[in-house]
Amino acid sequence: MDSYKEEQLRLKALEEYKVLDSLPEKMYDDITMIASHICEMPIVLLSLVDDKRQFFKSKVGVDVNETPVEFAVCYHAILSQQELFEVPDLREDDRFKDNPLVTEGPKMVSYFGVPLKNSEGIAFGTLCVISQDKPKILSDRQKVILKKLAKQVIHLLELRKQNFELKRYQEEIAYYSSQMEEFAHTAAHDLRAPLRAVKSFLQLIEMRREGQLDEKEQKYFQFINTNVDTMNQLIVDLLDYAKSDSKIDEKETIELNAFMEQIFNNLVEHHHSSDSNLVLKIMPTIYYSKLALHMIFYNLIDNALKYRSQNRTLEVKINYKSDLFHYYFEVEDNGIGIATEYYDTIFKPFKRLHTKSEYAGSGLGLATVKKIIQKLGGTITVKSVLGKGTTFLITIPKE
Repeated sequence: MDSYKEEQLRLKALEEYKVLDSLPEKMYDDITMIASHICEMPIVLLSLVDDKRQFFKSKVGVDVNETPVEFAVCYHAILSQQELFEVPDLREDDRFKDNPLVTEGPKMVSYFGVPLKNSEGIAFGTLCVISQDKPKILSDRQKVILKKLAKQVIHLLELRKQNFELKRYQEEIAYYSSQMEEFAHTAAHDLRAPLRAVKSFLQLIEMRREGQLDEKEQKYFQFINTNVDTMNQLIVDLLDYAKSDSKIDEKETIELNAFMEQIFNNLVEHHHSSDSNLVLKIMPTIYYSKLALHMIFYNLIDNALKYRSQNRTLEVKINYKSDLFHYYFEVEDNGIGIATEYYDTIFKPFKRLHTKSEYAGSGLGLATVKKIIQKLGGTITVKSVLGKGTTFLITIPKE
């Protein structure tokens, strides 16, 4: 490999670590102190070499933070491609005897440097130990330990790079999430506007032709109205699904019993299901995301009302308990139930177990619930008996 290409690869590696000119960090300083103690050397450098200088991320025995690259013995160590670059006496080596770091302060004498290489084998720095005033040697054991310490430096730098990459990914996810929510809001507004217009004109036509529509025409109008309402609800559900990735970290005080009762009563009125009962265990007031809890329990109670048995009064039970770290909820109903083989299917977007003519819905409710709970760091599972009812078990962390 030519020297120019090698230098470019080294600069690229250093840029990925984002370590040049960074402040001292204890974890690196601990390694250089250990190297000084184990190797019994007064000078230890964690040196990173770019095209103009060597920067000391950590150092023992010197005061400067960097030196020009032309004075860097570490640069020679990098170019050597050796596992351990050794110079027994810099004062007698033609490459270094006139180096001001040898002739003047800190008067370096013996040099032992382990090149630091990334996963692609590109050397970009060294962990080196240096004697002063007189030559010293390292035992085989000391050399082995120095190499192992250099590997720990690489591990720390790789973790540093991964942390930066993770932060960048998180920023990208946050950006795309906000873009998605903005798009969903815009799309919902733009799509619902013409639907409202269609609905209004249908009602106007029906009013003008009141008493003149035959049975077939009435069915046509009913079909159109039903599909307009279905489309409107699908847009609303898509918006909720998109929103489930954002704003759920905003917390407020929630009195759980009143909160659940309000959701239940609103949905009973919406479904015109007056023969429905809610049984609540006494629950506390908690500090949590109201948006997240509303979307979770709204969809679960809505499902219970949709998939109720026609042979009995609907009963929805919500149980609660907690420990030091989690809240546990159970939402139980006595509806039509779910067959075991569909336990996973029900949480997938647009997956439905019944036709729209049997039960209304978009197939996004439980997918939204699971998405929110996973974002909270929790879990949701289901157990059910066909013809008898279904129970959803929810675990969400307190923090």
